[in-house]
Order: sequence, then C-alpha cells, then structure tokens
Amino acid sequence: MPSSRNSLTAIILLCLVIVGIAVVVRVNQIRPFSENNTTKIAPTFRPSQNLSSKLDPVFLEETAVQSQKKRSPVLMPSGVPDITATSYIVGNTKTGEIYLERNSRTVMPVASMSKLVTAFVATDIFDATSTIEITDQALLTPPDKSNLRAGEKFSLKEILDPLLLNSSNVAAEAISYSTDGRSDFLYLMKSYAWEIGMPSTFFADPSGVSPQNVASARDLFNLAKYLVNYRPDILVLTRTASSSVATTTDHGSHIFSSTHPFVRDSRFIGGKTGRTPEAGETMMTILNISNQPIAFIILNSNYGSREWDTKLLVNELLKKAI
Repeated sequence: MPSSRNSLTAIILLCLVIVGIAVVVRVNQIRPFSENNTTKIAPTFRPSQNLSSKLDPVFLEETAVQSQKKRSPVLMPSGVPDITATSYIVGNTKTGEIYLERNSRTVMPVASMSKLVTAFVATDIFDATSTIEITDQALLTPPDKSNLRAGEKFSLKEILDPLLLNSSNVAAEAISYSTDGRSDFLYLMKSYAWEIGMPSTFFADPSGVSPQNVASARDLFNLAKYLVNYRPDILVLTRTASSSVATTTDHGSHIFSSTHPFVRDSRFIGGKTGRTPEAGETMMTILNISNQPIAFIILNSNYGSREWDTKLLVNELLKKAI
C-alpha cells in the first residue's frame, strides 16, 4: 500500500508540474500580444521626407462649428468645474515650474498652433525681405479669411501677419513651397521641434489643417518656453490686434486681424489659436502674471470654450502663490 500511495503521490505531483509549466508557457505567449496591442490614446509619429502634400478640405477649420460635438464638463484635480479641455498645462516659461496639468503627455491634434513652428522655422531660413509667392499649389489648401490670391507676392515679414493673425492656411503653404521642397520644410519643422523639446510632435502640413499634426501639451509648453526665451520676436507679432498692407505692384491691399481672444488683454505676451473638427479648439496663451510669463496650453476644448477654459485656469492659478 505505501508503495501504491507513493506512486499515486508522484503521479499527482508530476501532473501539477506539467500543468504549472503549461500555464507559464501560455502566459508568456499571451503577454507580448497584450503589450503590443495595448490601446493608445494617440500615436507618436516619426518624421519622413516623403510626406504627402495632398490636403483634404474636410479638415477646414470653419467646419468645426457644425461638427464639433458638445462634451460633458470634466472636473479638474483642483476641483474647478466646467473645464471642457481634454488636456491642458499651466506653467512658468522662465523657471519651467508646472502649476496645473491634466493629460499633459497625451498626444493630440494641435490644429493651427502648428503655425508657430512654421513661423520660427521660416524666419530662421529666410531673410525678412525674402519673397513669398501665393502659388496655385498653396491655394489647394482649405481657404481662410486672409483673402490671399494667386500671383500675389509678399515679403516674409509681410506674410507672417496673415499666418499668425488670420491663421492663414494659404500663407503657411506658400511659405513651405518657397523652399527647395514642401517635404523638406516639413522635415525641418519636425527637426526643429525635436531640438527644442517636442519629442511627441509631428507635422503633416505647415498649417495644422491635417489631424496628423499632433503634439502633447507638454511639447507645446516647451515651445512656449522656447519662444519666450529665444524667439520673442515671434510673440511680438502675435500681440498685434490688426495689421494691413497697402496695394503695390506685387499684391493687393489686405487687413489681417487676430483670432486670439486675449490679444487686447494688457497681460498678453503672445500665443496662437487653433480649431479643426479633430482637434476641437486649441490655444496657447502666455500672460504676464505677477511679473512672470505664464503659459496656458489647452487642447480639445469644446467649440467656443477655449477662452472660457483659459480664464478658469487663470482664476485657479491666481489662488496659488507663484
């Protein structure tokens, strides 16, 4: 009997060992599949010199009025209700200190905030007097309120106003086509972005019309730091409420007006708005608060809510000692 019992015990132990090995093997088979297929909120893209130049008019910013669906308010960790932005960050562009943030590392479409990078890359590779022509190719992008027309020629200095004030898609495309190649300009935009601390950023076009123009709020905060500390000339342009150019032999007369709701705020240092159906409303606002340049970055606000969201963040910040 003892021998039979020992044999039975040995068989049971052997079966348990076999089952244990099978479980371990199965877990090891499943784990890589699960990790590789984890759902990500948004992709991180990599630059390419062979990006498509075709733009789809469905991404026209003005259609956001009809297509952007109203979302329920989310509650800030600080307890401030009614913030509609999916992602935001508030920080000091001089010290780098972060005061408030939500989903700040989530990669999302950024819309026309892309044009800030277009502007500083253009001013780095062109002279202020360089000629930028509005070509038929540039006009293939969704139209905007700048009313730029084919054949018109502007200096780089002149065309930065419709780019940054009117948020002109046509101006952005005209600048990119003025280089050796549009794809080369897009590659420069991505390269410059990486250099200044925007590792999650990708540009499929120079305007932000494409939903593949993506970044995180953290990336855009680093852009704000770079502009404040090294390119204040770009921010000075964004503080202009309205500018105009007279008729010349190269172009007609135009008036360019800012889309930024804080442009007449005495604290306003600079910034940029954006809006597409995919991005919702986006905005960078840099304000002088307590003699410090504080950046407010919001991504994916409800249509018509970017100013409201920013004001809520300003009010929350003012409760803190900075």
